[in-house]
Amino acid sequence: MRVAPVALVALAWVALVGAGTPVTGRVAQLVTDFGLRLFREAVGRRGDTNAIFAPHGATAVLVALQLATAGHGRHQLDVAMGFSVNDPGMAAELRALRQALRGPGHLLAVAEGLFVGRGLALTPGFVPRFIHTLGPRRLVRVDFQRGEGARALLDAWVRDQTQGLIRGLLPPGVLGASTRLVLANALYFKGAWMRPFPPAATHPRPFRRADGSVVTVPMMEQTAKFNYGDFETPGGVPYEVVEVPYGGGAVAMLLVAPIQRDVPIVTLTRLLDARLVTTWVANMKPVPRVLVLPRFSLETTWDLRAPLKSLGVRALFDPDAADFTPLSAEEPLVLGQALQKVRMEVTENGTEVASATAAIVYSRMAPLEILLDRPFLFLVRHNPTGTILFVGQVTEP
Repeated sequence: MRVAPVALVALAWVALVGAGTPVTGRVAQLVTDFGLRLFREAVGRRGDTNAIFAPHGATAVLVALQLATAGHGRHQLDVAMGFSVNDPGMAAELRALRQALRGPGHLLAVAEGLFVGRGLALTPGFVPRFIHTLGPRRLVRVDFQRGEGARALLDAWVRDQTQGLIRGLLPPGVLGASTRLVLANALYFKGAWMRPFPPAATHPRPFRRADGSVVTVPMMEQTAKFNYGDFETPGGVPYEVVEVPYGGGAVAMLLVAPIQRDVPIVTLTRLLDARLVTTWVANMKPVPRVLVLPRFSLETTWDLRAPLKSLGVRALFDPDAADFTPLSAEEPLVLGQALQKVRMEVTENGTEVASATAAIVYSRMAPLEILLDRPFLFLVRHNPTGTILFVGQVTEP
């Protein structure tokens, strides 16, 4: 069985938190379902390209954001996520899920950070309510006016929590005098395969890219019994799923690929939800197979603003509609950034993967920055007549 690396990336996180019998069924299903919807929305803008996403990390930051918001923006966030942290029993189940993710045979570290601008007056009771609801986490007062100094502090926290895998989550200029809050999550996973791939069996082999071209890459190989299943999309496209367990058996990677090589991986990606993954796991059987799998490493940076807006989370990004009074009533605030960076390496021995996610809240009393740090169009226009004198585009200044 040969599996395309894009398919691996799409399902790596699902397998990491979804293998075996769920301990906290309802909340795990809700968290997984929203995380996969956000992934589908984000990756759909990229097409058939390599990508890795951390649904659990993104969801954790947005759950924390629920506690900091109110009004129409909070309602949109609750509806998009499909649950509220204030639902009966939800907070306790979220804390239990976090604890259940840890276990023997693998290392999974989860860190949450609450970085508050120095001098921002928090709403009385916010911090105790926050910690009581979601559990202990680091709260740091930061002088965001230091700009790059503040960015270095947060980058060091991310680097420490991810064993050095994630660097540069926050781009230059993203923190400054108008920054009031950064909600951050960091995940680090390291697991050895239950049955490592023999290094001597790794050889250069052809791999078919999404555009039909062929490239030679190192392919690992092992013969063993794997949980395996053949499935079919609602449109009749056949595909296969194989489970590769890590040591201890609680965590596994699910590998998914169309059986026909010319089928775009997006055909499967757009179907992803928690129920489908549960169906796979319930219907796979142990069978002898020769698994041939690329050795690979990936890194992806995500701007989650557009995907969140597509899911209906709009008011929090609107300076005239955002309501952050549960956090602070001192000044009007607005959500300005939602960022994630993920890095993964898969070898003969196992998998090492880390992610960092951050939501950045700004004062909306300060003018919002217009940063043209990407290709842009320009037009020189004579306003009285509407005549365009010059037009062009800048792709590299």
